[in-house]
Amino acid sequence: MSSKRVRELIDGVSALAEKYGFPKSGGPDVRIAFDRDAAGLIRSHMDLSWAEAGNRDVWSFISLVTLPHVTMWRFGPSNRERWVATDLTRHTWARLWWQAVVFAGHEQILAALSESDLNQLLERRSIGGDPRLVRETARAVTEVLGDAPRRRVIRDVTLRLRRYLAFLDVRALSDEQIRDLCSALTAETIMRLSSEASYR
Repeated sequence: MSSKRVRELIDGVSALAEKYGFPKSGGPDVRIAFDRDAAGLIRSHMDLSWAEAGNRDVWSFISLVTLPHVTMWRFGPSNRERWVATDLTRHTWARLWWQAVVFAGHEQILAALSESDLNQLLERRSIGGDPRLVRETARAVTEVLGDAPRRRVIRDVTLRLRRYLAFLDVRALSDEQIRDLCSALTAETIMRLSSEASYR
């Protein structure tokens, strides 16, 4: 990145953080809302190839040199993974870039997800490595109506999906087939959780 692009990134992210109360600390809802807005902003300022985005040094530089003030505001000093890019799914800025990539054109789905939801989807490589699987699983889960707790639903669905992936190459499936698969697995989960609830 040129020094001009770095400066634009600093200014853009800093201005967004101020919108969400920086430098005062905010509650969980404020921090998540910042993340959702910051994802697209980071992506627009960092036009990287997937190979470049996999470079851990890039992200460590962003958190430690380019945006340390916002990194500190967002996560504080204690969690090393948020600063040093040992795990890109946990790093403050790398995870937001990947979220923006995965949900490009489907930002309304991303906005409906909690941090816990995203962890279930993106930290499991067999699922998180395929943007279509992530998007369609997220779509199916967020469209569920009823009393089933979201956290239980998404955990059960991802377990079911991972079992399928042991025998199925999703690269051979069309977008519609992936959508149908994720919808069917979510329906199975809801049926099981409803059945459990009825026996209590």
